[in-house]
Amino acid sequence: MTTDGRTTTAGVLGQANLFELSSWRVRVSFSSTSIAGVPLLQYEDPRTRRAFRGKEIAFQDTALGTLITVNLEVIPDLRTVTFTLVLPAVRVSMVTGSRLRVPGILTTTHTTIAGPPPGPERTYETVDLSGSARFVHF
Repeated sequence: MTTDGRTTTAGVLGQANLFELSSWRVRVSFSSTSIAGVPLLQYEDPRTRRAFRGKEIAFQDTALGTLITVNLEVIPDLRTVTFTLVLPAVRVSMVTGSRLRVPGILTTTHTTIAGPPPGPERTYETVDLSGSARFVHF
């Protein structure tokens, strides 16, 4: 608040809707909405560069936060690779945003025409992501 009782823009809090995160080899940008009115997620690593929108992005609310999942690779009778971003609710100043660290999970589901192969059906690789959370007007 200012001395005359008005609330300044910096004091207004909102739910973050744009996340720009990275690790030493993965870069992720996620917005819960966009100018088109749908969520967007961009994923990049040394081998893969993909962009997802709308129904290509799955959401699941859990005790950990919201799990945001996309299919990176689907090879029938071999494997499916997904990426899941674990995001807590983040309230930010409408002006400055916030820094955060969150996990990402690469899941490989192994498949064959004869059913799951011997061994674990899924394997996991965690990615420690850090970056910014902001509120953006679309």
